[in-house]
Amino acid sequence: MFRAAVLGLALTATLATPATATPTPTPPPCPPLIQGTGPSIHPEGVAYDAVRARFLIGSITHGTVSTVGPDNRAVTLVDDQRLITTMGLAVDNLRGRVLVTNADLGRGDRTTPETRNQLAGLGVYDLRTGKPLHYLDLGKLIPDTQNFANDVALAPDGTAYVTDSLAGAVYRVTPDGRANVLIRDPQLAGAVGAGWGLNGIVWTPHGLIGALSARGALVRIPLREPAKFHLVALDASIGKPDGLLVRPGNRLLAVDNTAANRIVEVRSGDGWRTAGVTGSTPWADKAPTTMVNTHCGPYALAGRLDVLLGGGRSDEFVLRRLG
Repeated sequence: MFRAAVLGLALTATLATPATATPTPTPPPCPPLIQGTGPSIHPEGVAYDAVRARFLIGSITHGTVSTVGPDNRAVTLVDDQRLITTMGLAVDNLRGRVLVTNADLGRGDRTTPETRNQLAGLGVYDLRTGKPLHYLDLGKLIPDTQNFANDVALAPDGTAYVTDSLAGAVYRVTPDGRANVLIRDPQLAGAVGAGWGLNGIVWTPHGLIGALSARGALVRIPLREPAKFHLVALDASIGKPDGLLVRPGNRLLAVDNTAANRIVEVRSGDGWRTAGVTGSTPWADKAPTTMVNTHCGPYALAGRLDVLLGGGRSDEFVLRRLG
């Protein structure tokens, strides 16, 4: 990702600084483009460890979580045999955890007929060592349907919210590893071959905002009364939203996975009852999936899913800065 001195915080002081002064950390630089490499990793999800100034990526093929090193190479942090396809990631710096959703897209090294489109799990690992802390089989909470854990949003209190794109559900997981179904509704479900239901998800003070990919919509889910969810009334098309990212000023960014291949900005002035499309940025990389906030601003991930879903493999992935 960065040059050798980037991932640590270099300490510098000028000649004019007194010898007893505390050195001021120099933040890592902000490259506009990170051309990553890893053995056919094909990441779909990305997170950012602000303490160590490093990206973390998942893997559709290997079911791992990797850090992106100073040479832009992926280095495995989590290799748990229970993980088949690692999708959404969230970093909890306050509690020293990384959370990762587990599913089976049918393209993984550990794919089986029994787990393909039948798996919704959440793994929680030590952010420094990758040691397992919790693993939850969320699909057992909804055993009467196909399951696919897609994305995870983290609330300030450490509660995680996981979308199930096929069951049309959101699971709630407490910091100590207790799980339940927050909401399940056919309107939030997708079907294999017909498009995802709930996909990306983010936490906001107004509730959860989820991407309904097949419907080209955003949905607001109030946490106190989740059954009163509603579609966000938009003033323009956002295509097929995938990953979402919260930005200041009541704004969201959404990856549009249609042929438009773009990132759309939307803004709400009424707590996400309605929203207006305020920007659209064509994206240079094929098949972007999601984004992450860093000290440099947002980066979008493209894990060469176009190659993977076309039957091939690639060792390349790209993280590109917005703006």
